[in-house]
Amino acid sequence: MSLTEEELAKLRTECRKLPEGRNHRVSDYILNVFDTVLDFQMKAEVVDSSIGYYEENRWREVRTHKALAKLISSYPNTKRGNMQLAKYLWNNNHWSRAKFLRELVAYFESVKVRSMRTLSAWARNTDFEREVKGRIKTKEHSMGLAIFKWLQGRVGVDTAKPDVHLMKFVSDCIGRKAKDEEAVEAVEVIAKEMQIRAFQMDAAIWQYQRDKSIRQRRERIAGRPKAGVAETEIEGKEVK
Repeated sequence: MSLTEEELAKLRTECRKLPEGRNHRVSDYILNVFDTVLDFQMKAEVVDSSIGYYEENRWREVRTHKALAKLISSYPNTKRGNMQLAKYLWNNNHWSRAKFLRELVAYFESVKVRSMRTLSAWARNTDFEREVKGRIKTKEHSMGLAIFKWLQGRVGVDTAKPDVHLMKFVSDCIGRKAKDEEAVEAVEVIAKEMQIRAFQMDAAIWQYQRDKSIRQRRERIAGRPKAGVAETEIEGKEVK
């Protein structure tokens, strides 16, 4: 299903108001692997600190698919073992992400993805529904369309990811809940019309929605009555 012409027009109007989005391309194989298992449903600050720790402390040791696979195999595939792996790589206790990393690296090995070159080729030529959906998963996490599209975008495929920010933006614009596929298709179409890359439009939407969420949260906090202060005082009425 695709958006109607009326819905597309509404979305186009709002997209044209957005500032230029950042280029989030990543040219390093290991960083792309880590971003895939870390950068979803996790605060950006935690993702950044995890990647930063790896870059400062494990960069020289873990630079290839082979080195990463060898390191992973040195830890048992248990909650404790995966927590130790997460601590070693990222200096955090996100054991379920380390467990997800095991599955991703094993899958890449099975399809002969072992470098940035082979990762880029895989991302450009792989069909999500036929070749990925349901194949890279643990009890806690799985590679859905949003994670797959985010990986594609980072390696240079001109697409958008149907994450919570993009889906909320599209749905608010058209006045109904959009489906993942039609939201991605619509953003790609509008980006092409505007002669910009779809992944940059995606980034602009992400930043807009994130800033909006932060602003709304601050407004809610600012509007709360202070502890011990009567509601009538907050409204400016004299308490008698």
